[in-house]
Amino acid sequence: MILSALIMVLTPGCAWWQALVGKPAKPAQSQTATVSTAQAPGLEAKLDEVNGRLARMEQTLVAVRDQGQQRQKQEAQTQQALGGLRREVRDTRMAVVGVQRQMKQSPAPPPGGSASGSADFWAVDAPLGELPNGGGKREIRRIPALVPDQAREILVYAQVATGYVKGGPHRFRLSVRTQGDREAAFYLYAVGQPQPSWAYNSDNVWLSMPKNR
Repeated sequence: MILSALIMVLTPGCAWWQALVGKPAKPAQSQTATVSTAQAPGLEAKLDEVNGRLARMEQTLVAVRDQGQQRQKQEAQTQQALGGLRREVRDTRMAVVGVQRQMKQSPAPPPGGSASGSADFWAVDAPLGELPNGGGKREIRRIPALVPDQAREILVYAQVATGYVKGGPHRFRLSVRTQGDREAAFYLYAVGQPQPSWAYNSDNVWLSMPKNR
């Protein structure tokens, strides 16, 4: 009976001691979990901020890449245009040199002609404009000053092209007045048809140099 009484006395004491002293690690674990749970919203906000910053950096990289491609295209177009201008300048310079060389080789004839009595030939290109566009219209074209007054004859070249029109037959008369009412002339004939093609006719004739140009 004494042993039973001791067991009854000690058992509540052990239970009370365990309740008072035992299991010290469990409150620390619950405190750590509480701290982790409290820090989770702050970490999520930082992650969202970093993700937003990365997205903005990617957009900036894409914009910079697009701008670089556009600049490359513009530079290529500029280089192509400059190349065309250089070729045009080169061709124009060559044409000028050719005209200057031709002028040196074919000087203007003297007023009295050559000493040997042979005719001098001076090659020039003096456009007189387009032919009249039908209707029996008469037009007067003055010979350009490029042809000197001392010239005795001029070589007149005329060309006509017809197509895609219902024009019918046309006759062009090119003439110069030589003396008084006398004229020297030649004719150019053309027929306009609505066919899907072009027809050409041309001729060149020596005419006397008119005194009134």
